[in-house]
Amino acid sequence: MLYGVSSAIELDVKEFIVSAAATFTAIELVSEFPHVHYSTPNVNLLSELKRSYDLTYTMHAPFCGVNLASINPKLRNASLYEILNSITYATELGCELIVVHPGIVSYPRGLQKFERIAKENEGDSFLRICEKAENEKILVCIENMPRFPPAFKEAWTGDGLVEIVDELRSRFLQVALDVGHCNTTDIPVPQMIHKFGARIKHVHIHDNDGFRETHAVVGQGSVPWPAVIEALNKIGYDGLLIDEHRTIEGQKRGRDYLEPIIQSFR
Repeated sequence: MLYGVSSAIELDVKEFIVSAAATFTAIELVSEFPHVHYSTPNVNLLSELKRSYDLTYTMHAPFCGVNLASINPKLRNASLYEILNSITYATELGCELIVVHPGIVSYPRGLQKFERIAKENEGDSFLRICEKAENEKILVCIENMPRFPPAFKEAWTGDGLVEIVDELRSRFLQVALDVGHCNTTDIPVPQMIHKFGARIKHVHIHDNDGFRETHAVVGQGSVPWPAVIEALNKIGYDGLLIDEHRTIEGQKRGRDYLEPIIQSFR
């Protein structure tokens, strides 16, 4: 497993990469405006930084204001456009993969008609995303959500992600496990890892108190990290661990905490 970091959107992206590259060789670019939005100058800048520091890139697709399950056709189409655009962006930057959030609730809960429409919209969105990923030959990973009001229950239990991935049956559409998100649910992280199994192709790491998603430093919350690493080893995961704490200093502390645990299972 290779320890990497997510770009902190509060910082200038060049400043972040130059600073992070002194310690880390894998960086996940958060594709949010104005941090890493899709533009020719940004493609040129990020490509040059990638070459100069010999970096591995992954990308997190836009999520602010994005809803692939929106019951409003125009909003859903706009959201889908942003995701499809970001797949092209990730391809141009030579990213290993791109992470996408599932849809969220955009109507009062308990209204079965609207829930059915939303689920159909989400399914159609991921069909389009899968087709784009196959054309671009880039891996898209759907991320499990924390237990919070806008999330569909199936998105934080993981059942909805398994359903989408298994239904579309494409090697270009798999799962990104977010350990911190899972820790806010009543499902133990090792149990979630077992549920996803070989579908897990990417992992986000951060910590919290088991209730609120705080993106705390790895090792400073209630996530049972030895059990998490053991479970990942059991399914044969050997990919990236992307630290989503929001400061480079905290990401370095997380790596210092987790690396001895990772080594103990080798």
